[in-house]
Amino acid sequence: MTICAASWRLAGEGLVNRRNLDNLTLGARPALHAAEPNWNVLRGLVARAEISIDDASKRGISLATRFSSAYSAAFWLARVALESAGYRLAGADGHRKMAFQCLANTVEWHESRWRRLDELHRLRNRFDYGDIVDVSVDQVETMIRDAQDLLAAVRAAFPELAAD
Repeated sequence: MTICAASWRLAGEGLVNRRNLDNLTLGARPALHAAEPNWNVLRGLVARAEISIDDASKRGISLATRFSSAYSAAFWLARVALESAGYRLAGADGHRKMAFQCLANTVEWHESRWRRLDELHRLRNRFDYGDIVDVSVDQVETMIRDAQDLLAAVRAAFPELAAD
């Protein structure tokens, strides 16, 4: 691990903004906790995300199942990025949104990219809790592409995730 400027940690090809992430560990109800990465567990989550992305890409299953698989993969990968950077979600309300927001600080995703995942998260909640009953092909394809892009970004940022 190489420290680069006081608040950035070099991570593969990208940088982790530790100052912003450290701020999220403060207060009476922190959003994050500092934690050592468990690389075996994180590699397992990456493998699980890969399988889910593959499942989401199969046209023979329902759109709802494909969307759910791609969404789950994106969330697991956002978690992997956070935990690879040395943090874990505190389990507070909004923890999934927090995982997506932290992509700006873990894999340098621009706001427009993580916000789209947040929008798809809101769609997932509406879908799962009955407010809407269907998802479109476009929404499924967007979710799959975003999960694939996130997989590539996580792998590039954290070479420690490569299989032993």
